[in-house]
Amino acid sequence: MKNIFKYSLLFVPLMFVISCQSILEENPPSSISISSFYKSESDALIGLYGAYSNIYDISGTSYLNYSELNADDLVISPIVSDSFSWDNFTYSSNVAVDLWSSCFSGINKANEVIFYTEKLDFANKAAIISEAKALRAYYYFQLVQVMGGVPLYETPTIGFEAIYASRATADEVYNMIFRDLKDAATKLNSKSTPGRINSDIANALLARIYLYRGDYQNALTFAKNVISSGRYSLFADYAAIFKSANNNGIEHIFQAQYLAGERNNSVPGNFGPRSQASIYKTSFWAKTDLPGSFAPSSEFIAQNPVSYRRSATIADRYQHIDGITGTLTMQQVYGGKFPYYVCKFDDRKAELLSGENFTIIRYADILLIAAESLNEVDPTNIEKYIWINKIRQRARNGVATDLPDLLSLSQDQFRTAVLEERRFELAFEGQRAWDLKRRGLFLQKIRAQGKTVQDYMLLFPIPDTQVKLNKNLVQNTGW
Repeated sequence: MKNIFKYSLLFVPLMFVISCQSILEENPPSSISISSFYKSESDALIGLYGAYSNIYDISGTSYLNYSELNADDLVISPIVSDSFSWDNFTYSSNVAVDLWSSCFSGINKANEVIFYTEKLDFANKAAIISEAKALRAYYYFQLVQVMGGVPLYETPTIGFEAIYASRATADEVYNMIFRDLKDAATKLNSKSTPGRINSDIANALLARIYLYRGDYQNALTFAKNVISSGRYSLFADYAAIFKSANNNGIEHIFQAQYLAGERNNSVPGNFGPRSQASIYKTSFWAKTDLPGSFAPSSEFIAQNPVSYRRSATIADRYQHIDGITGTLTMQQVYGGKFPYYVCKFDDRKAELLSGENFTIIRYADILLIAAESLNEVDPTNIEKYIWINKIRQRARNGVATDLPDLLSLSQDQFRTAVLEERRFELAFEGQRAWDLKRRGLFLQKIRAQGKTVQDYMLLFPIPDTQVKLNKNLVQNTGW
């Protein structure tokens, strides 16, 4: 995966030079320079790695804002003051401007790979094109779940005449996503360099997206494709999932790749206890100051059942970084203002140079997708219990009284149980808001916390700056 870092970093300055040349020259469009770059398979791969680079813009803190901080289980730490607009639904109509820019940049790069690679002749050509299409689908999925229908582009923006497209419907965007991912699922190999999309990843993403769309039969089909492959299983230890030493492990289907000191993951630092002026100035959490912006909500703390998984997700104490001084409680350090922190992504010795990968989708999620979908299409089929109970068995870690196996539930009871299992198994991994929205529970849950959220806020706004630039764009209702 270091090659992806190397080539993506190479590709960015290369495109910058091309763009600068096009500005300085009187007439030729930049597409001439870009097209002349694509001459071989290695050029196509460099372009593909450049398209992958945008994944990092929508991982990390960005995913927290849209899918966790904007839901009911994560809040802004009570000892900090940043990002309150996300927590309280007071953000402006330009809140999604960075997501829009990052995703459409990635889409255009993927389209360049597809368009120019099609003109070349080499043995692996079809696979590179399919991979670029799958990557394009991934970026479109980020946009459509956040904002609904957006403009569809299937070719690169060679000139200015095609950049002001109107919005497609959400259904049209999803149809393109499904088409591109199915192409990848059938044409790509099942194994790939870590961080690159393969057929298993395409199947897993299809399962997730069909679940979000309420198409349980297709969600089940594609989840079972992953399960029946036999290439994945659960880590025996829940905490092991989130250790950098276990990156690209047996449970990880798709991870954004991080490398400490070269491309650092900001997530662990954002969850660690915040540094503050006190006798524990840096809270002895790490050897440097941490942002520590996020905390588990009081509802999440109260409702998360006792289990080993809970202890590996949130904690009210931690050991001094020196390993000698002893254990500090959050009460000691913060005087009750910050009673628990999310310990799930601890990477303390790395300070702010975390090489812990960001997990986009893992096997436990696929098992839960399969269980939920089977409950909808064949509720009497007991295989759903096998899948969900595997998750619960690991979560209790041998303590028989914790999280007992589920059995003999009604269809509706199982719906509730699997949603709760997703809540605690996938906590703070970017699923909560989308799970609540697809089940029609989002507004109810948020309002129960005393927050003011309007019905139209199920969708985020199209960035107002884009609406002003492109007169063909129509803003989402309410914004």
